[in-house]
Amino acid sequence: MTCHRAASRAAALSLLFAGAAWAQSFPTAPSAGIPLVVDSSALDDEATALSSSPGGLAFARALEFEYVRAQSFSAVGQSGDGLFVSAGAGPLVLGISTEWMGSLPCAAPALFCNDSRTHRMGYGAALRLGNLGVGVVRHTWSATPGTSYDGFAAWDLGLTFRPLRALSFAFSVLGVDTPRLGLTDLNPRFVLGVGVRPLGERVTLGADAIASKCDQGEAATFPPSRFSRCGAGLGVRFTGDVLVSKTVHVLGQVFRDTTFDRWSGQVGVSFDLGHLGVAYSQAVNPLSGSQGSLRVRLSSEAWPSPSMRHAALVKLDETLNPAPRSLWSLVLGGTQRDPHAETLAALHKLAMDDSVAAVVLTSSGMPGGMGKADELRKGIEGLRLAGKYVLFFLESGGDLEYYVATAADRILTAPQAGLTINGFSATALFAAEGLHKLGVKAEFVRVGAYKNAPDTFTRQDMSAEQREVQNALLDDVYGRFVREVAGRRHLEEGKLKGLLDRGILRPQEAVNGGLFDALGYPGELEEEVAKALGKKVPLREVSLPGGNERKVRWGSLPRIALIRVEGTISSGASQGDVLGLMASVGSDSVVKQIRRAADDPRVRAIVVRIDSPGGDGNASDLIWRELQRARKEKHKPVVASMGDVAASGGYYVAVGCDEIFAEPSTITGSIGVFSAKIDASELYEKLGLHFETVKRGQSADLLGTTRPSTDAERKTLQAWVDSFYEQFVARVAEGRKLTPEQVDKVGRGRVWSGQQAQEQGLVDKLGGLEDAIASAAARAGLHAGDELEVDDHGRAEALELSQLAAAAVGPAQLFGAALGGVPRREAVRALRAVSLLGEPGTVRAVLPYVIEVR
Repeated sequence: MTCHRAASRAAALSLLFAGAAWAQSFPTAPSAGIPLVVDSSALDDEATALSSSPGGLAFARALEFEYVRAQSFSAVGQSGDGLFVSAGAGPLVLGISTEWMGSLPCAAPALFCNDSRTHRMGYGAALRLGNLGVGVVRHTWSATPGTSYDGFAAWDLGLTFRPLRALSFAFSVLGVDTPRLGLTDLNPRFVLGVGVRPLGERVTLGADAIASKCDQGEAATFPPSRFSRCGAGLGVRFTGDVLVSKTVHVLGQVFRDTTFDRWSGQVGVSFDLGHLGVAYSQAVNPLSGSQGSLRVRLSSEAWPSPSMRHAALVKLDETLNPAPRSLWSLVLGGTQRDPHAETLAALHKLAMDDSVAAVVLTSSGMPGGMGKADELRKGIEGLRLAGKYVLFFLESGGDLEYYVATAADRILTAPQAGLTINGFSATALFAAEGLHKLGVKAEFVRVGAYKNAPDTFTRQDMSAEQREVQNALLDDVYGRFVREVAGRRHLEEGKLKGLLDRGILRPQEAVNGGLFDALGYPGELEEEVAKALGKKVPLREVSLPGGNERKVRWGSLPRIALIRVEGTISSGASQGDVLGLMASVGSDSVVKQIRRAADDPRVRAIVVRIDSPGGDGNASDLIWRELQRARKEKHKPVVASMGDVAASGGYYVAVGCDEIFAEPSTITGSIGVFSAKIDASELYEKLGLHFETVKRGQSADLLGTTRPSTDAERKTLQAWVDSFYEQFVARVAEGRKLTPEQVDKVGRGRVWSGQQAQEQGLVDKLGGLEDAIASAAARAGLHAGDELEVDDHGRAEALELSQLAAAAVGPAQLFGAALGGVPRREAVRALRAVSLLGEPGTVRAVLPYVIEVR
């Protein structure tokens, strides 16, 4: 029995000795897998973390495949192959690995040695909780039946914590619950690692301490005092990763194995090629001699990649329009990303990319209005300030597209383009006569002669107040358009106005008049860029959203929450816009987003992006109240950014913020409210429909359509609307630090441009979303140039069953069936006018019209 035990121990020790031959820089045990390329527990956050650091697996967000080949160049070393796969969804990351390892040579009488290959499988799961990663991996082995590794199994557990940009910690317990190997217990190995980045992401350093918990008992006798019975001794390793260029890393590692009192090490290099990465390391180990490891990585995340000088092509028609949503996503709801914001982000990224020599923009028609056009122009100007040559090809279009194009260095158009660069107009719809013929009477109570949304249903022509406002808006927007375009194109303003007055310009006329530089075709754009740069560069299309880029930064960036109030404001949850006409943003959805951001300690400030004509007054007040809570109770800075329109209820929301940014052409103001009731009794009579009402309470059927309101009821409704208007004025006075009298003077439904609103004290500064984010960051105590994370989840949407039916039928069929041959623009205007009425019994704070630029 004694001889058998001694032989078993010797055999186990021979396995451990051979296992050390695997070690490039780690005191391995029989439960270890193939050697990796310069791995360190606090640094590994790729699929290979399945083998080295289970907690690090939580930071492997991408779908990733990694192949590792270890090759020995000595007689005693071992070779192996491994494939590691990981994928993340939300906070959860799953992984699987398979490794084939060569046989271990027998340095003692062979009880547990053989010449077969050993196969190890790994199944891992990790959870990322902010900056903390928690992971677990189950390893199983298979080999020739009856050999030492056949049926072997163990657990690996780990934590990785990255609290700061320059600091990472990891703790792993490897080989938990391993079985006995012969008569020897294989206890877990403990790995404690720390990573630091003293110079940011350019230099990464790691240190690991490795130890095993050993059983008490008689020490092994071979080699004397060098092995414990548990299988692996003590060790420390030091790792370095230096970024020498955008895509090349130099790797190095040294390891001291206290069991053998020896030093070993390895050096390597890695190359990043976008979604492909290659790394190689060469190790020299006193036990195993020279050994090399190769790693090839394929990832859905884009790592930095070498890039030759080129020109970027951005097709604005595609990038500015939201991607179509599937019926499945409509059923489940979700978020709709903002293509306008993504386009601006792409332009900013191109401006910072040294490999981009020029940017070519093309368009034949853009969505949005003049407010967003101002933001696009700033994005193009940012490209030019960064030294990029910008060429704009206008295939066809009108004032909006041309206004954006004039920010470029050179503008081309197609020889047969349709160019409706002819100025601005505002058209109002009046339906009183048509309703009268039908026998329908619209009853409104309102505050202010400028609150002319009810005029759509009560008048046959434009009131003097509405005409005054629309003329003032057109003068402002048109005047700025002429000044900006004339300045950029070096034209006299009078000459430019003469060209606009022609209505439709033939392309050659537009070139002769100085609006364009030349005629051309899309296939000639690369040649045009070559002429400007003096050399030919390839033209590469930029697609949006941009590629999924790997984030190598540890810790958390200061976070700015971006809350979107886009669409008609309504109560309840936000509703999807299946027809492309009138999306609604629900107060419940927005309030939840604001409350979540206000209560999140990681969020330093909140930016509210408003692109809304208003809607339900009470819903706007609920959103306003939640912004007040964020500011006054949670002490979060809140800044508003206005898009094309932020009027009436949209402006009500804005005054709940610390600061308001608007573009010069933003439509805003419209401080006023109304309430509507429809009396269709005459129509019912014409149709032969008779209603009889039994009620308790004189005004129980006040909101019904079968009778007109009484004088007493009209007074009650007017008092209700007056009260809401007083509250509206009070909210504005508080937010803008004005007196109620000052607010009332610029209120009563009057609409202003962003430029005019600033002059009236309704807006703080002129600027876009980026300016608002920068201001919010400054208010939160952050400095210019600090990195930020903008938490933009898009616009939450959910659809009702009735809307799903509309989605199935399709917009074209609905328009055709409901409105016959009415042009789409007029149909949209008519449907939007009907939407102004809202639900019976609601106070409406909504803009009566929009100015379209076409």
